[in-house]
Amino acid sequence: MKLRVALVFILGAIAAASAEQQGQPVFRAGVELVTVDVVATTRDGQPVFDLKAEDFQLFEDDVPQEIKTFRFLNFATPDPAPILPAGVVTNQVEPGGIFAVVLDELGYQVDDIQSVRRTATRFFTETLEPNDHVVVVRSGANSEFTLTTDHALALDAISRSTARRERTFGITEPGSDESVRESTPTIETFGSGENGRNSFRVLLGVIDHLKHISARRKAILWFSRGGDLPPNITESFELGRPVGRDDDGFKRMIETARAANVAVYTIDPRGLQSAAADLTRDLNPMDTSALRDLAALTGGRTVLGNDANGMLEKVAAENRAYYLLGYEPKAGDARRSRPRKLRVTTSAPGVTVLHRTTFLPGSETKGKPPELIGSPLPVRDLPILLAPATVAVDRSRRGIIVPFEIGDDLADGTVVKYSAIALDPGGKVVSRAGGQGRAKEGRVAGEVRLAAETKTYQVRFAAQAQEPEVNGLAFATVRVPPGNTKDAECGGFVFEQPGEKRGVRVLNPAEPVTISTLVSATGLDGTVAPISFALGAAGGPPQKTWPVQLAVPLSKGLYRVALSLKPPLPRGNLEIQVLRDGLLMNDNCVTQFISQ
Repeated sequence: MKLRVALVFILGAIAAASAEQQGQPVFRAGVELVTVDVVATTRDGQPVFDLKAEDFQLFEDDVPQEIKTFRFLNFATPDPAPILPAGVVTNQVEPGGIFAVVLDELGYQVDDIQSVRRTATRFFTETLEPNDHVVVVRSGANSEFTLTTDHALALDAISRSTARRERTFGITEPGSDESVRESTPTIETFGSGENGRNSFRVLLGVIDHLKHISARRKAILWFSRGGDLPPNITESFELGRPVGRDDDGFKRMIETARAANVAVYTIDPRGLQSAAADLTRDLNPMDTSALRDLAALTGGRTVLGNDANGMLEKVAAENRAYYLLGYEPKAGDARRSRPRKLRVTTSAPGVTVLHRTTFLPGSETKGKPPELIGSPLPVRDLPILLAPATVAVDRSRRGIIVPFEIGDDLADGTVVKYSAIALDPGGKVVSRAGGQGRAKEGRVAGEVRLAAETKTYQVRFAAQAQEPEVNGLAFATVRVPPGNTKDAECGGFVFEQPGEKRGVRVLNPAEPVTISTLVSATGLDGTVAPISFALGAAGGPPQKTWPVQLAVPLSKGLYRVALSLKPPLPRGNLEIQVLRDGLLMNDNCVTQFISQ
């Protein structure tokens, strides 16, 4: 029987344990708290940071409500990220904005493709910050749902977007058991039907995946012509009238979005024209009513004109700084199951507010959150450092080695359990590993190994310290190089040294060390390749170099290169580089380590 080590931790327990430390409100059992995220901006769209609870008035069906809870969340000026060597990641970075870009390939035409790609790409390259978490979902292709700060992966998905008609897509959910998922939720085919109806089903699936991120505003940028829904959606919904061909699905989507603090920003690709294009096309108000009403109902905005990039800058700003207002709806109301109108005003001069406009009583209850390793965002309570690298198992197989460091001030002897999984580009778990250790000098250090092929993976590493229970989750993106690549690349650095690991890239100068990496490039054939290692002080010029004799390649254009150093090693903060003809091969071919 294959031994499988897994962590099964519930995020709800994490939130409850850390609520007091983070200043989050705690409420008595049985109380339905309605939270409304409110974006406050000046007339020119700049966020307002200094409002108090008394500056707001909140109404339900035009009846004033007492604001029971009030928080201001500001991710526009995040804490400075720790300075780490190349290839080392940590969970100690506050996530910024949370954005899902949904390319409704079922809901726009072939003529829209270039404008959609251009606008979505500029959003990533000119608007997003490094700590913003993003995911790109294509309704015309099976898409994984993995939030990441690796914006290059999202850009690749955008570049492959198309416009496909007469196809339908939906959501498959993971099993409801509490074991680690065999795969993350994906968006995939499920049968034939109307394009507009299934565009909304995909959108509902994206909203459903975001709902487990609590106490945060989440934004969906929906590039679509709006599906097949009729005008006056807002009025029909509030009066309980049927809307569209899938009114139940649309109603459920709105309810889920409002309960989850998900704002949908609708972007009509017919309005995304280049400066040289003919801008005389007039958008029929009947065609855009679905886009307008969907945005209004969920607290988003509609982008119909040509100034999409200016508007998207506002979208990003609105989702990095906002207020959370909470109130308790009146109990025993005879209209309890009917949607209620929400309205927020402010007495602050020159300030406008944006928020969702309705809620359905009973819809605020959150579903069961995923286990720790399936959390959509890093968990920061327990510090984690990771330094993943690609390794050669043999000439035909490769893998990922993940050196880790857990904790920074744990009591000696504290038991720490850990688990790691590798997710392929389809969101499927292809490999897992785990174990436990005891803290020494404030931390647990070690490594795990994951089987992997030539792909790009997201590595998720979860850890739990015992007595008291503290949890952490860190993410890393790892590319396993295929070999013979046009642009040379390295697959991360592996540091091998006898004895116990002292930490991620912390070496003992009194012991020998072998430093290795996989090099992928064309033109590396020959007995002696123009490849060398260079060593020097971190941030300074190389002080010593060693030529590399290439061994038999693992595959065409893929080599394992290694440098063995005998003690005593130089002390201090050092830097290792891989050079080709005396020049750094690639930005991934350099990293730092500590010898102390």
